Amino acid sequence: MRLSLRWKISGILVVSNLFLGIILVLIINSTVAQRIEWELIERGRALGSNLAQSASEQILSEDSFGLKQIITKALSFESVAYIVIQNSENEILAETLNGQIPPELTALLPVTDDKVHDLDLDGGAIKCRDIVIPVEEGYLGFVRVGMKQDYIDRALREINVLIISIIGGITLIGILVVIFLANRIISPIIYLTEKANEISQGKINEAIQVRTNDEIRDLGEALERLRESVKIALERLKKRQSTQI
Repeated sequence: MRLSLRWKISGILVVSNLFLGIILVLIINSTVAQRIEWELIERGRALGSNLAQSASEQILSEDSFGLKQIITKALSFESVAYIVIQNSENEILAETLNGQIPPELTALLPVTDDKVHDLDLDGGAIKCRDIVIPVEEGYLGFVRVGMKQDYIDRALREINVLIISIIGGITLIGILVVIFLANRIISPIIYLTEKANEISQGKINEAIQVRTNDEIRDLGEALERLRESVKIALERLKKRQSTQI
């Protein structure tokens, strides 16, 4: 199956345009995902720091009721999965899980470093970033905040729809421009091909004109000189034949 040059050039440019669009989506998606995750962790740290400042007295007096009131207000943020306040002995003083502490979280309670740990709850149904903030440098205890991974996923889905829509529109416009430019490039070549066929068939009366400012114009001028040469040669041949008669 023969494929014309017009479609070859258009196809190559369209495929390259689509490829670049996909690469751009992946790069933007990765960058945005990192940014959203950073913001989620910083939000969790800020929340934990505020709780650590306001709950120090209640932790010192082991006022579970006062601590419960403080963390219940903080749980209003949709990105927060749980809040746990524990003393320096890793004993839980207050939490937002209604006494149903998952074993995965229980196993993580002794870990009180400043690293962010991934935690799967309910058999992996809820994925969290576990953030620990010390209260009075850990002498009084720790505030543990779980930030939902689902917040990142939902934000990414919304942003991806926007990014794909924008890049899809730009890619579509680029494809139309590519096809238009390909036609502008190929049309003179098709025109010169037709004129070359006409010259080979003896149709040499119509002048060849190419209105471009590149090598295609040079090719058209060369073909025009060939047409003139063939025309002159045929006229001489006709004169010679008429003279002999």
